[in-house]
Amino acid sequence: MTLEKTLKDGIYSPVPTFFKNDSAQSLDIATQQEHARLLYRSGISGVLVGGSTGEAVHLPLEERAAIVKSIKDAVPDSSFKVLAGGVGSCVPELCHQAAAYKENGADMMTVLVPGYYGSAITTQHGLEAWFHDLADKSPLPIVVYNYPGVQNGIDLTGETFSRIGMHKNIVGCKLTNFNFPLYTMLGQNDKLKASDFTPLSGVGQVLVPSLSVNVSGAIDGFSNVFPKCLLRIMELYKARRYKEALELQDMITRINEMTAATNLIGLKYALKYKYGLGETERGRPPLNHSMDMDVWKKHLPLFERLSKIEDSL
Repeated sequence: MTLEKTLKDGIYSPVPTFFKNDSAQSLDIATQQEHARLLYRSGISGVLVGGSTGEAVHLPLEERAAIVKSIKDAVPDSSFKVLAGGVGSCVPELCHQAAAYKENGADMMTVLVPGYYGSAITTQHGLEAWFHDLADKSPLPIVVYNYPGVQNGIDLTGETFSRIGMHKNIVGCKLTNFNFPLYTMLGQNDKLKASDFTPLSGVGQVLVPSLSVNVSGAIDGFSNVFPKCLLRIMELYKARRYKEALELQDMITRINEMTAATNLIGLKYALKYKYGLGETERGRPPLNHSMDMDVWKKHLPLFERLSKIEDSL
């Protein structure tokens, strides 16, 4: 009997949070839903609400849960998975968040590796115990979000993943780094492959290299704008049309240099430019600034090339 994965292989979009251009920067639910429907029509596997791209740290739980509900209302298809981002390192609080997300339709919760105390006193053994405690109690399946850049440099090891990944309520991971020894160890781990555990890259810049070591897809920011291009890379790779896959990968990697410089501001500006989505690209303070137009102009020719490819797919 083949195990049906909780976290399917494929491309997932970590959606930005759209705000109205008002004094309160209130949620723009209509745009959030329009964007979700666009992504669903593209054929991707699902979305992540309230990740780093979604400004989770600037949103109270009530707003994050409201976005989850709005997307489930807009796309009721149960095969289109909605992951919701947990905030913080307190297990009871994360379980409270998971319960609220579940009530509003989320399928899974992503949780950052707790890094507040840094690697000097945070051990891999302690992290293993923390994830087991959370997974034992969470009402939603857990996707481990391993992002050393925002967790005080702490990086889960392959050995730790091998142990926590066997927990029945830990179903995968998002690897937002370029640690290819770790990618390889997870992609080649037969025990994890035999269980309900799906490793995903958190950076579409390395989708082809990730696929080459059996990582199962990506949760990638630019898939918000060019979802079909990311899916096309996977299709070409699986069809062993490696030259074509690498040509498209090269363009996706280079356009990601724009969001490396501008992050979610650039992503929302790109969505407004291509699809007319959103009233403003600005985030909540301290991200309440406009797009750097010098960076945009530098990358615009490549953006237009990718836009034509996206429209052709």
